[in-house]
This record gives sequence, C-alpha cells and structure tokens, in this order.
Amino acid sequence: MRILIVIDDYFNQSNGMCISTQRFVHEYKKMGQEVRVLSTGEKADYPVPELKINIPFIHGLIAKQGFHFAKPIRKTLIKAVTWADIIQIETPFPVSWRAAKLAKKQGKPVIGTFHIYPQNVTASVPFLNNRLGNWCFMFFFREKSFKNCDALQVPTAKVAKWLKQNHFKQKLFVVSNGISDKFINNSHKDKVGHPFTILCIGRFSHEKKQETLFKAMQLTKHSSEIRLIFAGQGPLKKEYEKLANQLPQKPVMQYFPPVKLRQIMSQADLVVHCADVEIEGMACMEAFASGCVPVIADSPLSSTVSYALTPNNCFPAKNSEVLAQRIDYWFEHPQELIKMRQKYRKYSKTLSVARSAKTAIGNLEKLILR
Repeated sequence: MRILIVIDDYFNQSNGMCISTQRFVHEYKKMGQEVRVLSTGEKADYPVPELKINIPFIHGLIAKQGFHFAKPIRKTLIKAVTWADIIQIETPFPVSWRAAKLAKKQGKPVIGTFHIYPQNVTASVPFLNNRLGNWCFMFFFREKSFKNCDALQVPTAKVAKWLKQNHFKQKLFVVSNGISDKFINNSHKDKVGHPFTILCIGRFSHEKKQETLFKAMQLTKHSSEIRLIFAGQGPLKKEYEKLANQLPQKPVMQYFPPVKLRQIMSQADLVVHCADVEIEGMACMEAFASGCVPVIADSPLSSTVSYALTPNNCFPAKNSEVLAQRIDYWFEHPQELIKMRQKYRKYSKTLSVARSAKTAIGNLEKLILR
C-alpha cells in the first residue's frame, strides 16, 4: 500500500502532532508499507517551501508557537497524490485541504487525522478565544479543512463524540497516538522521594494551564519538601517565572531534549497534567509509561482524563485546592504510589504506538477496498 502523508512541519521535534506522525510513519514502514511524506523540509519525499504570512500579528503568533506552515505547490501536490493509493492529511491547513481536494478529483481515498481542537488554536488569541471564535474554527475545520476526507482518525472516543456533536459526517476511527517503546521500557527509580519530584510537561501557553500547579504548590502542606520541574518553553515563561518566585523552592523551568526528558521521567514521582484543552496528552502518557503517577485535569475538552485510573489520579480543571489535596495524598502514601506506578507501567503496554499503527493500517486498507 502506497501511503502519502501530508503535513506542514513533519520534522518539528517540539510539536506533539509532528512527533506522533513521525512515529506512525516509522511503524508503517516497519510493517512493509510504502510511505512518502509531503512537507516543508529538504528531507521530505515531496518538499514544499514554507508559507510566509506577512501580517505582523499573525506572523508573531506563529513564531511564538514554533510551527511552520507549508505552501501548497500544485505541481508537487499532483505528483505526490498521483503516486499514492491513499492520502492521510495530518493538519487542517492549506497544504492538507488542497491535497485532499486533488485526491478527491482522482478518486482516491483520503483520511484526516484530527490532532487539534479549535481551542488549541484560539487559546493564544484573546479576541478569538470565545464561543463565536471557536465555532468559526470548528465550522472551518468541518466545511473546509476536512471536507474532502472519507474518514477521520481520532485519538479517543471523547474526540469522536465531540465531532459527532458538531455534525462531522465522516466515518470515525478511534486510534490512540500511542506510546513509544522508549518510554514503556524506560527504567524508573525504585523508591519514592529523595527528593519527592513533580514533573509538569508542556508548552508555557494559555491552554496548558500550568498556573494551576503553581497555585496548588502554595496550598500543599509539603511544598518545601518537593522538587518541581516544568519541562517546556513558550510565550508565558516570564509570567510563570514571577509565580515561581513566590514558592518556597524555586522550580526548574526549561526545555529538555528528548533523551534528557526521559531521564527526568525516570526520577519523578508524579506527573501533573493541567491542560483543559487536550486531544489526548502524549507527554502525560509517556510520563506514566515511564513510571510517573499521573494527576490529570478533568474538563469537557480534555481526553487525557480518560487515563485516570482512580479519583486520586484526577482533579477538576483549574481547581488548585483539589490539586493540592491530590499532591498531599500521594506524598503521604508512598506505598500506594509505588503500587499505582506499577499499575500504570503495565497499563501503558496496551497503548503502544506499534499497536496503534497496526490498527490504523487496518483502517486504511478498509478505505481502499471500499
């Protein structure tokens, strides 16, 4: 099967959507599939230039997000789509919807991967982050971005439900982004503490809601005994540094390359996931696969909470008081934490990216045979 992957920024190493796509491509190839990628970047099978947006406000916003849009070059798109048996679009942006439209004309099946809610886009744009702004993006996704898709691949049943509620008509396949074996096989310290470490992973941006953890650390009974690590970077770093100065122990706040981040996961006791808008939460999944016990925000637009195995593994989104209680519970019950760590490590083996990719290939074959 010849699979064409269309994505704006395939080689981006700090974006979960891009990393997930890289892992699926790797697994597809391991299974003997022919896979080619159309993206920015000279190493792409079908390279296209970056789409420059010269509107100052929008350009600045994109730069802060560290993402690159691909310019849809018609000649390249035609060549790539003509080669493929099936087209998988990974982003809701021009290069993807142009590829889907060309595939439709050639009578070839198209599947779209749904990686982001409208709120992931609007969270950093105050005048768009409202009911009308989010509805407009949802309408655009439905009527433009994924209009020519025969099916959509979504990571959780919660996302599938949201799409149905918003009148997406495509066939929906639920396939987790999965967890890389690098995390499932990551070693972890045997004991709790020394020092007790809380890890929070994610961009410093509005939808990630890390301020909830800063406030919880002011309320927990054990703040002075806890090492806090924020692994990330982003536009809110200066604001968060001010909050950090209010804590008894100043947290570590920086971006870590993948190998170093896995090492940190192997030493952390808890991973706290505060985001109230999350399609799945790959970083949280990777952390609990590595042995960190998760405490996850519960909100209508976060699917990550589906991985909370007990009430002590979740808290109401933006509720610092309850989060502080969860932190105190795990700090004061080290034997329970060890048992929960083992439970999550076993559970993560059912969520491997290899298993997800195998399911995805079966779905692609169904679309081709229709």
